[in-house]
Amino acid sequence: MHDRQQPYSIEVLFEDRVTLSDGRSKPHLVLLQLTSETLIIRRLKTAQVSSINNQDTQTIVSRNVTLRRHPKTRSFGFSIKGGCNTGFPVLISRVVYTNAHLLHVGDAILSINNEDISNLTHDEVIAKLRTISNDQVDLTVKYMTNMAPYLQSTPSTIRSSLSSSVVPSIPPTSFTLPTSASVRMRRQQNRLSAEYPCRYHRPGKQQQRLSLMLSDQLQDTEERELLSRLLLCENENERCRRQLNAYAREQKQQQQQQEEEEQQATSSISTLIDEDDEDNATVDYVPVQEYSLLYAYVTQYLSGTDKLRTNSFQLHTLDGSQSGIIIADTSVQQHMWISRINMVIHNLTTRTLTELNQTLLPSEQVLYATWVHERIAKVDQNRLPEWKAMFLVFKGSDLYIFDENKPPPLCAYDFICCSRVYPIVEVLIEIISPKYRLDDRQHCFTLTLSTDVATQSRYLNFETKTELDEFNSNWQRSLYMAVHALKTRAFGCMYQGQICRLIIDIFKGFEMLNNETNFTLWSYTFDQLQSSSDNGRDKIYFEFKRDLVSSEKNEVPVRIEVQCQHLRILIHVINAFLTVKLIGKRDDTIIQENLSSD
Repeated sequence: MHDRQQPYSIEVLFEDRVTLSDGRSKPHLVLLQLTSETLIIRRLKTAQVSSINNQDTQTIVSRNVTLRRHPKTRSFGFSIKGGCNTGFPVLISRVVYTNAHLLHVGDAILSINNEDISNLTHDEVIAKLRTISNDQVDLTVKYMTNMAPYLQSTPSTIRSSLSSSVVPSIPPTSFTLPTSASVRMRRQQNRLSAEYPCRYHRPGKQQQRLSLMLSDQLQDTEERELLSRLLLCENENERCRRQLNAYAREQKQQQQQQEEEEQQATSSISTLIDEDDEDNATVDYVPVQEYSLLYAYVTQYLSGTDKLRTNSFQLHTLDGSQSGIIIADTSVQQHMWISRINMVIHNLTTRTLTELNQTLLPSEQVLYATWVHERIAKVDQNRLPEWKAMFLVFKGSDLYIFDENKPPPLCAYDFICCSRVYPIVEVLIEIISPKYRLDDRQHCFTLTLSTDVATQSRYLNFETKTELDEFNSNWQRSLYMAVHALKTRAFGCMYQGQICRLIIDIFKGFEMLNNETNFTLWSYTFDQLQSSSDNGRDKIYFEFKRDLVSSEKNEVPVRIEVQCQHLRILIHVINAFLTVKLIGKRDDTIIQENLSSD
């Protein structure tokens, strides 16, 4: 992490205003920008935060409003856009004048009747509003300053096609009337429509047209009186129309002025100017915090604990630096930012590994690399367990673990310097079911290392199920390639008082050979293995079917006892070969199903 005083040349992919906290001082608004290589945090000037009619303050504070149904239309009087399926919160896009003092265009709905709707889609929110049985609804809303200009400037033609309305149809206008003017205008229009026939409602220059009708065409007294009254009304309407046009021009000028101010603010964001320049007082964002995303990771948990943050996350970089706590307005915005950052991290990792593989042999290629969190117990120090990050790499037939402040590999030499290298066939991985979890962290698994005396089993965690599934599939792929590259594995052992060697072959199964005579004492396939157990020290017990094609239920299996000095390694290798055989059967079944379906 470092500060930049020059304009950043790489294109910004995403940007949005969020709240940043360092855990000590008061949170403040920042501009979060994501490029193809870095995450940039631009701090907002204190003077600018309290400006513009406290609109930024309104972004932080939520409020509760109660709306009542219209007695005739049975609607609540507003329209919405957005939803979790769109990547945006549920936003108020249009408000009927009766609710103008309660709702604003740009308000985000956080909850309906105290029920959180951040995980609901657009259609689900509409359905929830329409199925409310009461005549009123309680909403928790928060004004979104950065979204309001887009909603207010949306053309009526686009608005009608994109938004789902919860209000009766309202003719689109180019400006918004005050409440009192709207009421007077509606009453006057209703009165005129009821009092005069529609044939007298003509556009254009009504006064001149009606004068000709009075002088030349109409003779009846009642008609003259009626048209005289209509002429007075048309004059009044003409006066009102001029006032409304003047009001519309004033509103348009204010809107143009606001757009110019927003454009100036946007241009000041993209151009950094030295703080010491007194002539540049309109700069919104000052010194930049920039974090490289190469081998970085994002976490939602409180540092070192199993407690999730609410609508917030933190970035950890390769050099050990950390961003502040980035707080989003909604969980949708939080998940959206995390997925975007993880996408850039994945792309950078893939590019780095591709460059590394160009210098490695085909059998030594890097297949997969990821960050994972390990639970470390502090029993001796009378402290609670804590979580620490470590980096795992599947390379060739081996598993590399980079921990204890060792950074992830940037070149081939880093693999040579790694002291924690384990054959993949000697590693046992087991997914933890929910009832066996040690704390509140989900998506956990154990990594058992047969040759690591100090730490034989590690309790690890991924933050999402997608990451755990991806790790599991890559482990199975790496294990499959490692076993087929190895093909056989032999272990020295004692069988019936003889010095023998137990051979595990991916194609043949289990074989026991006498070391002196090289004679095969027995041989069984993987399918004949019924069960196996061990005493935890040096003996393993097998039960094999006598005949694979036999269908007798009461057939007595063959029980074999083998004594092996490297019992843990033997168990892990047997488990690896059995897993690969199971993967092969599963793949064959999938292939046959696809062929039969074709």
